Amino acid sequence: MVTSRGLRTRTQGSTAEQTAEDAAKMRTIEGMPFQTYQLALDIIKKDHIEKVAAVNAQREKIANVLKKPGMTPDSHRVKEMRAHLEYLRVQSDMNNPRVKYNFDRGIIGMQKPVYRFLLNRKWREYRRPILMQRLTQMNVVPDLLSEIDPVVDVQVRFQGRDVQPGAYVESIQSETPPTFKVFPFEAGHMLCTVAIVDLDVPNVEKDRFDYRLHWLVSNIHISPAQTQAIGTGAQPSDTVVDWLPPHVQKGSPYHRYAMIVFKQPGSIDVSPLKGNIKRGGFVLRSFQSKQKLETIGAFMWRGQWDAHTTQLMQKHGLEGWDKMFVRKKEV
Repeated sequence: MVTSRGLRTRTQGSTAEQTAEDAAKMRTIEGMPFQTYQLALDIIKKDHIEKVAAVNAQREKIANVLKKPGMTPDSHRVKEMRAHLEYLRVQSDMNNPRVKYNFDRGIIGMQKPVYRFLLNRKWREYRRPILMQRLTQMNVVPDLLSEIDPVVDVQVRFQGRDVQPGAYVESIQSETPPTFKVFPFEAGHMLCTVAIVDLDVPNVEKDRFDYRLHWLVSNIHISPAQTQAIGTGAQPSDTVVDWLPPHVQKGSPYHRYAMIVFKQPGSIDVSPLKGNIKRGGFVLRSFQSKQKLETIGAFMWRGQWDAHTTQLMQKHGLEGWDKMFVRKKEV
């Protein structure tokens, strides 16, 4: 130690620096020096070892079953065994304080079953109830589909801005297609189709509201490791019907725009579909039935006439930019 004008400096490797290093070690989860905590960690480690042994045993059982004649990965028995394997893998890491620490700070690997389990639980506690509230309160269910039971989390952005379910999106913001992610909570790869439909297109002649298809994309690759469906980082997909910017004519009530995510039974040949699907009067139920699609996710937002709508409709050659709806007075 050197003293100069009443100030003290310490050489490298001094006691103060060693104390700081020790404090840093104490701050790590595994290095916390409390005796009770360390005893708890020992119990958790032993439990983890037992669960890992059970995981390995279950993997061996699955391998032996698959050797039997007629057994395939799609067999009912094998699927049940794989589901139990997933459960065991979750349980093996569930009590690990490092897992909770990482999850609370957003350090998440979707390939790990325990993180998918925790994300699914968190989604079902908050985001999913809000989504279902919007879908039911605004009658997307049953107006568009009779039933929607989401099992994946769909997160939508327009021009880099996050959108909440049921929120209003300005016409200029939705001029270009949205980017979105689909978070599956189960292992495996799947191909998906996404349809965006306007439920509130005025039909003056028949005095009712019709459907209009705004976008249809098939063969979207989704897995825990591939959550970006459309946007930077997404794998190639097939656009069946190009994006039509949402637009609400002046005087019309707000429009509901629903995004439905379907799981495909396999790859879809989109060649016969291109050019043969009409936007106006598009019935999603019929399309779903013909293509044997399973509804797995949904999202919705609203649009209304705004200061940019007229210019947007003119730019894209959309009819009705010079018309305004008025309520007919009842006599």
